[in-house]
Amino acid sequence: MTDRIRKLVELTKAGNMYNYPRDVEFDREDLFLLRQDRESKRLCEFILAQEPVITEYQTMTGFFNCSSVVVGDAFRRMGHEHFEKLLKDFYLKPIDNLSTFEWQHATADYDKVLRVGIKGIVAEIDAALDKFVDDEQIEFLKALKRVAETLIMWARKCSQRASEAASKTENPEYKRNLIELSESLKRVPENPPATFYEAVLTIYICFSADPDSVGMLDRYLSPFYFKDLSAGAITRENAIEYLQELFLMLQSCTDKNSKNFTRGGESHFCIRGYLPDGEDGFNDLSRLIVESLIELPTYIPQITVRWTSKTSRETFRFCMDCERKDTFGRIAFQNDEKRLKCFTGICGFPFEKAVGYTTVGCNEPAFVGAVTGSNSKINFLKSVETLFFKMSDEVISAGSFDEFYALFTNVMSADMDRACAYDDKFNIERSKDINYLSSLLFQGCVEKARSLTQGSADYVIASPMLLGITNVIDSLIVVKQFVYDEKSVPMRTLVSALQSDWQGYEDLRRTILRRGDFFGNDTDLSNSVAQRVYRSLYEYYKDKKNIFGYHFLVGDLLGYNEHHKWFGSKTKATPDGRAAGDIIKFGLGQSEGRDRHGLTAYLNSVAKVDPFAIACGSTVTNVSLDEKLITDDENFEKTVNIFETYFRLGGVHFQLTYVKKEDLIKARVTPEQYGNLRVRVSGFSDYFVNLPPDIQEDVIRRTEHVE
Repeated sequence: MTDRIRKLVELTKAGNMYNYPRDVEFDREDLFLLRQDRESKRLCEFILAQEPVITEYQTMTGFFNCSSVVVGDAFRRMGHEHFEKLLKDFYLKPIDNLSTFEWQHATADYDKVLRVGIKGIVAEIDAALDKFVDDEQIEFLKALKRVAETLIMWARKCSQRASEAASKTENPEYKRNLIELSESLKRVPENPPATFYEAVLTIYICFSADPDSVGMLDRYLSPFYFKDLSAGAITRENAIEYLQELFLMLQSCTDKNSKNFTRGGESHFCIRGYLPDGEDGFNDLSRLIVESLIELPTYIPQITVRWTSKTSRETFRFCMDCERKDTFGRIAFQNDEKRLKCFTGICGFPFEKAVGYTTVGCNEPAFVGAVTGSNSKINFLKSVETLFFKMSDEVISAGSFDEFYALFTNVMSADMDRACAYDDKFNIERSKDINYLSSLLFQGCVEKARSLTQGSADYVIASPMLLGITNVIDSLIVVKQFVYDEKSVPMRTLVSALQSDWQGYEDLRRTILRRGDFFGNDTDLSNSVAQRVYRSLYEYYKDKKNIFGYHFLVGDLLGYNEHHKWFGSKTKATPDGRAAGDIIKFGLGQSEGRDRHGLTAYLNSVAKVDPFAIACGSTVTNVSLDEKLITDDENFEKTVNIFETYFRLGGVHFQLTYVKKEDLIKARVTPEQYGNLRVRVSGFSDYFVNLPPDIQEDVIRRTEHVE
């Protein structure tokens, strides 16, 4: 790490690089303008009133934060009136303990702006203006053009500020950097970048339009990197500096006073995976990106490595080695083979488009230039509760597990119908907001003269999160094992035990917890029941689309919020031994030692559970390992083999935590002594002591695998 980058690290971690929005006084007569004219006019005035953060140590500047006084970017949604109404009434507030509204993530089309520049996008807008006749569409396109031209003017303002900073800087190197920055901002992002440095700078200044994910960084930047490298215009060391500064600037986009400052789910992006020609895309720049990140003592961004069947073991081992060296927990892994099977087979996307996905936020898949179509959270365990508390007579009368399971699928379908309907209602309300800033860089917005909030993109998936999938699988296993296979527990007794919240049935509950053939043990019974649940989900969702025509895929992650606690607090006792009010599980994980047969058995179970690939939405698999499997080099080689095999068998995702459970328990008692413990949570990492108590509890309850 160079001295310049080291100084930027200090400023970034101190919160001194954050760009606080500046107040703007608007003309009161704006009230008389048409909506799109008024909103875009004020947005442009706001942008030009901002001041870039610039120090002598920088080679990049130009990021601005929007505030609620304007209709800003599509990620933070400040100034989006209808979105704010949804937040007030439905965010973190479940409807009938079934569904709740959640945030959306997205990634701008950086590839496009690198190819044509903002000037090229303006030309596309001009061409579209000649095509449309509808007044509202024309006004929208005019608003986009105004914003595009404002971004060019903003870059010129930043150029002037860089020049002023250069005149005050005595260090010759830093002066040269600032002069180059000033000159570059006269060219980009108005025009396509000509060099690797200009390409990185373009991405950073355009990040203001959607401060969420940079998508597929190595894919966009590779042509610039290898061209400059072969021409001798750049070295690997130069590229590392530019990448590290970009990562520091991404960290600086979050206020240090925000609880999200230390959370690795912000600015999540992918590296490589399959290219459109079917080859694995991992290259020297991919490697450089990982190396650059783990050298920085920061929390943001997070990288997901996309594995393919063509990924060499050396590459996979390198990435896992970087993961174990990264004390900030910023690296996760996912399987292109399974995801692309889903995107091409279920969603019908052509392969060359399907490979253009990344992961954003807490592990939500999104395509470049598009939002995640749905992030609503659903209490999947509610269907089991309904069976035993509202349909107990039918349940008791079921003569076989097949009859019982048919009852379950009927209730499940009815619950999913309601959840999908709520999801559409959320999207309808969101669509009443018109976005200008992010829409400039998103799929279909210019071509269709439609805001990204109104379903402009063609390649989008909707992935509501079904929380409690493992609880459902385990509950069905218990019913099959004890009631129908062994016939050791009459259904009437099980119903009575649940309706009594296990009071008076403590021995039965202990027996279930001790002998239950739970998910994660790679047995015929547990695997068959789990696969049956996923087949039911596949049959339900495979042809379903939301109101914008986006395919529904199954997700299961939690995000930053305690939905598992809120849903669980109002969910009654269930056959898996869970008591009324207990938290429910998220992700495709197991806990409390119920996966008794070790790491390989657990991973085999996860890999086999979904041969249909319906669960390639926003899914997460948390794996807690004994730290010796990582820190001991001989064991580490075996661990790499285990996870490579897991992907080859069909696993979608994994992220690792290898903090001792004893330390986690102590950290809850004396958090001041364990402030440096970082764990993987639900697609992101954070300091354990910063997590809400019920998320801490979930991390502690995970099985610590020893192989």
